[in-house]
Amino acid sequence: MALITGGILAGYGPPRGVGSVWGMVAVGVIGILLGDAIIFRAGQQYGEKILETRLGRHIPGERVQRIIHLFEKHGAKFIMVARFLPGVRAVTYFVAGTSGVPFWRFLLYDGIAACASAPAWVFLGYWAGKHRMLSKAWAWATRVQFSILAVAAVALVLWVVTVAVLRRWKKARASLPPAAGLTAIDGGRDCKRVERA
Repeated sequence: MALITGGILAGYGPPRGVGSVWGMVAVGVIGILLGDAIIFRAGQQYGEKILETRLGRHIPGERVQRIIHLFEKHGAKFIMVARFLPGVRAVTYFVAGTSGVPFWRFLLYDGIAACASAPAWVFLGYWAGKHRMLSKAWAWATRVQFSILAVAAVALVLWVVTVAVLRRWKKARASLPPAAGLTAIDGGRDCKRVERA
């Protein structure tokens, strides 16, 4: 919202607005990085302490460790994708701080994502300000954010279903008795039929 508003002000130009759309993009990127750095630092400072509170005691330790492991494995992707997912950003950046991601790495990936998102939103606002189409810009921004959330939700559901199906398949396969009349070949996975006398 703030980036679109900044773009609108840049689109109006002086005396009602501001003079430079690129200046507004720079301010937007700096604002994004400062805000995200505060959330990251809060995760570094208070992340472990929150797990020791009454609220944190309800979160199983193995689940926390699994999330931290996943974050360590895919952290850069999470940081960059979270920039485009409203409602997920703050949690992701907090966990990044808690899990020990180096601050420079966090700023690098968050900065890459901010350099993509800030100009997009500022230029959308700039276009809306120049063409007096504020309501269309807000509607478009809302559709884009909901579309991104929908795609992320569908991908998550597909992943969960795939994992569940694979686990059931492996469990069912493990519970089957070995096939009668087949023996394993040394050093291989293939089987050959044993002749019955």
